[in-house]
Amino acid sequence: MKQLISLVFISFFAGAVDRPNIILIFADDMHYGALGVTGSVMTKAKTPAIDSIFSEGVHFPNGYASHATCAPSRAGLLTGRYQARFDLETLPGGTESRKKVGYGVKTSEIMIPALMKKGGYKTCAIGKWHLGSSEEFQPNARGFDHWFGYRGSCGFYQFKSQVQAAKKGKELTPVSADEKPILDVVRNGEPVRVEGYLTDHFANEAAHWIKANKDGPFFMYFAPYNVHAPDTVPNKYIPKDGTAHDGVIAALDASVQMILDALDEARISDNTLVVFSNDNGGKKDYNRTFKGNKATFYEGGIRVPFAMRWPKGIEADAKYDGVVSTLDLLPTFAALAKVELPNDRVYDGQDILSVIANPAKNQREAHFWRNGSWRSARVGDWKLVWQSDKKKQKALLNKLGIKHVKGRGVTYAERADELFLEPELYNLANDSKEERNLAQSNPEKLQEMVKLYKEWEATIPKWRESN
Repeated sequence: MKQLISLVFISFFAGAVDRPNIILIFADDMHYGALGVTGSVMTKAKTPAIDSIFSEGVHFPNGYASHATCAPSRAGLLTGRYQARFDLETLPGGTESRKKVGYGVKTSEIMIPALMKKGGYKTCAIGKWHLGSSEEFQPNARGFDHWFGYRGSCGFYQFKSQVQAAKKGKELTPVSADEKPILDVVRNGEPVRVEGYLTDHFANEAAHWIKANKDGPFFMYFAPYNVHAPDTVPNKYIPKDGTAHDGVIAALDASVQMILDALDEARISDNTLVVFSNDNGGKKDYNRTFKGNKATFYEGGIRVPFAMRWPKGIEADAKYDGVVSTLDLLPTFAALAKVELPNDRVYDGQDILSVIANPAKNQREAHFWRNGSWRSARVGDWKLVWQSDKKKQKALLNKLGIKHVKGRGVTYAERADELFLEPELYNLANDSKEERNLAQSNPEKLQEMVKLYKEWEATIPKWRESN
């Protein structure tokens, strides 16, 4: 693999290449080592399709999600802004709870598809949304021309009878006409009944939409539920001597292969940018590459597999070691669509292609993460991790008379330093597993990192400052 110092762009910036189609494949809760290219850690699943995106394009080993849990991470991805800026830092409850509390990305936020449409792109979203169940928050209201996926809660089968059969490893039988669905699956806002493994249906829809829109340019956001729990999957995907979780990973790879095949059949692979990443870390039991897991701000919760392939525009078999983030995808796509970003708001990402073309000049200096219980920052090789004291925070909520429910906005009082444990400090250059806390031996660096974090947090609105 070529160590990437200056990436060669094959004439795009000279104007000889048309605006590329763009497909963003966004996995769910996948542990870092799940892929062949990242080590096949704790899995027997084979992932040749996803691995090919890494080998035929550029791999970003220091790629990060913008958050450690699903909905906030997707909010950051699709807006190109830290989710703290628009008050979506916590996970929601169920579908009805989301509607009741008005959970969703504020309609004043501009998402990737709305920008792409300004550049003349057709837009499509398939799979998981998780950014609001009410109509004003749904994909068709945020810039997507075509939408097929879950309006609310997610799963792998729409009917309980098929869930039960899949759990027992039995062949599925047709669903009776009077069985009500347990998941709200919609196509452009209209409920549909879909029997069988939903990931297969999503992949089929993606392939058909690609071929129907091959004259482009188009932007597709493909976000299957794989590899989120529960591990229910058709037997055909479970490898020999493997587990159902291995099967869920293999099914994800099969869906990616179907998308890549559709590009080949439509003869548009060369000028299609395919990006693969993940919303956050995986299950605790599967994380071995890094410390921590989903919902933590250790590396296991936020570092994710990240690669992009574009045969007409990017060298194959390349690697860029600088820090990149899913926040960077919006400005990257906007630049390819030749769309100017609005100047009435702060964007926290940068055009990845410009960065890797001139890494000495454009490398990301810092990245920050925050929710109600964690604070974190990466600056160069240094990493700050600052966890809350759960007992103290619980006592505060009791004092304030606040009952914690999913989707609840964090009060400003809960962010007080005295409610947090002592901050931790790591150097990722020689301790990627965050095993050696250097806070006591490097007090000046620790205070520098805390200061940088506080300076960043000062740019964030003080949501619910008055309790």
